Amino acid sequence: MKKMLKFSALLLVMGLILGLIGCVEPEEDKGNKDESGDGINWANEANGTLTVINNVSKDMVLFIGQTPTASNILGGVRGLATKTFDISDDVDDFNVGGYLILRGMTLDEYNKNKSNLNNAKIEYSAMATYGQGKKFRTEISPNYTGDYAYRVTNLGRIGMELRKDSPDGEKIGYLPSLASNMLLYADNTDGFAIFPVFIYYQRSTGQVTTLKPTSQFETVNVSPRPATGGQIQAYTLPADQNATWDSIKATLSSPVAYVTVTNNVANQSGRVTISGTNRLNSQNGYDSIGSGETLTYEISSTNAGTQQALVITYYNQALQLPVLMNSATPVLKNGYDYTVNVSGSGQTAAGYTVTINESASPRDLSSDIASL
Repeated sequence: MKKMLKFSALLLVMGLILGLIGCVEPEEDKGNKDESGDGINWANEANGTLTVINNVSKDMVLFIGQTPTASNILGGVRGLATKTFDISDDVDDFNVGGYLILRGMTLDEYNKNKSNLNNAKIEYSAMATYGQGKKFRTEISPNYTGDYAYRVTNLGRIGMELRKDSPDGEKIGYLPSLASNMLLYADNTDGFAIFPVFIYYQRSTGQVTTLKPTSQFETVNVSPRPATGGQIQAYTLPADQNATWDSIKATLSSPVAYVTVTNNVANQSGRVTISGTNRLNSQNGYDSIGSGETLTYEISSTNAGTQQALVITYYNQALQLPVLMNSATPVLKNGYDYTVNVSGSGQTAAGYTVTINESASPRDLSSDIASL
């Protein structure tokens, strides 16, 4: 009987040991836990639609909305890492689709200003679209974070993206409508040009339209200065500080043509290019188009139109499919929508069909804009 009791006790001890071993956190999961106790969710959300690439070496905390508060924290992305966010439970109209403002600060800045986030240094801002099946990709650039700053005011009643040097240049930051003296940052004092573009999201169509005034709106050269030195430069957009919204909206036009591409090629992602080499990024930030995916691209042109040698490439550019309209290089006009469909298979262009169609008229948002 004593032997049986001893054997039972031994089994109990072994069971406890095995149970404890089973509770040890797997090594690969540790990066997804809140080890610092800061309450921020750093875990990747694999089924999400918003991807944030953090090219800054510091951990960043992201918020939804123009004003960061404890209640609108989206989550965090580690330094030099990429994270996908599931925002379906952060908005009420995910199935319909819409847009949101993203704002970000370093984890150190967040921890230092938890009691009053109004005092925190916000180094990242962007607009992101969302919706069922609609992905969006954005990057946090070290070029536009740091210890140097300048202020910008948006006189318009539409949100504004600041882009470097051209309408399709690198995205510097986002200004909500009528934003006043908003601080933007840089990593040094070197001056550079910003090209301001109004961004309008039309919920009825799910389209993002870029707009600019044709006469009052020009590139502005900014000079970042030490953020704590009391010499921060301030800029107003449009450049005419006496401009009114009525005078601005009267001159709005689109600086790009909108090309929506559907990739019907099975098992192959493609790239949309100019002349087969100049890769284009889609409106939602992707440099390739997956099988079965539909993405919209903005291509700078003129109101009268210019020839654009659109080429869809596959197999690491070994297969190049020119997009032709009436057997010729298409002439794309600013403000117009173009739909491109690609289908087929094989290793030569003869096995594929590429079509392009132009809308009957340019996008007209005058009634929407007039009400703003």
